[in-house]
Amino acid sequence: MSAADVTLQVVEVDDQPLRVQEALLRARERGAQVVLGPLTRTQVAAAAQTRVPLPMVMLNHAEQDGGALPTVLALGLTIEQEVRVLVRGSLRQLVPAANPTLGAAPRLTPRVVIVAGDTPLARRATAALGDTLRDAGERYTVLSFSPKFDALLALGERITKEQPEAIYLALDAREAAIARPRLPRDVLIFGTSQVNLGGAEGALLAPDLEGIVFVDAPWLLEPDHPAVMVYAKPAQPLSAELQRLYALGIDGYRIALAWAGGHSQFTLDGVTGWLQVDRALSARVERWPSFAVFRGGGIEKIEIAR
Repeated sequence: MSAADVTLQVVEVDDQPLRVQEALLRARERGAQVVLGPLTRTQVAAAAQTRVPLPMVMLNHAEQDGGALPTVLALGLTIEQEVRVLVRGSLRQLVPAANPTLGAAPRLTPRVVIVAGDTPLARRATAALGDTLRDAGERYTVLSFSPKFDALLALGERITKEQPEAIYLALDAREAAIARPRLPRDVLIFGTSQVNLGGAEGALLAPDLEGIVFVDAPWLLEPDHPAVMVYAKPAQPLSAELQRLYALGIDGYRIALAWAGGHSQFTLDGVTGWLQVDRALSARVERWPSFAVFRGGGIEKIEIAR
């Protein structure tokens, strides 16, 4: 399917499952060849239960992949997928853990610390970090974040005592900027895209986030990337969060064209990251976002192999 041959129909739905299912049935009746969306997890769950044999690219991940129709793909910006990439890439930057069988003295404490916020998204990030680190054979300590002065002092003292080799932040940009002065300067620190606020406030916070390595969409990090340059920017300034959704729409559209064209195994150099589709393995589109670091009051893109 060529983009020049596409006619778009936009259907707005709320989170009521019946409305989502009705919209999909109407799309089929109108002769739609592929469906892009829905977006929220509630809508995705409703769409997954609708047995409409249309190629579909959902813009979020369902809670469970099992039972998805073979016509369905799922592309999302979930914190869980982002954490998996962050841990996989960041562990390559660490010296391999000491092996007691080779005579090396084992550490008495875990070499990884997670600094955990208390928002729902932070709790999801903390859980994903724990699961991914555990799967990689790493032990870790979880320390709670609070912006209160005494709590920050205690956080710094505990981290000094732990002597970690890596710190992962399940925090947003403002929380990370508050915590950063209490964190060691000579330890690798990693965060999710939540530490990149973007815009004027993001620029003001950047010096306070010095040295934090994070992952985010090329749309925000690489303006000179060929896949980014070819697409028009939003007419009005958007927050970083809305910029990511804008980029998700671009990549979702590109994948939908390929999916409707019969392609079930392909890669895409996308504006949300490097994307890999293999429907025989999973309904989920694997996404590898870009890595960057706060340095010198700005953001620098860095290369970490997939």
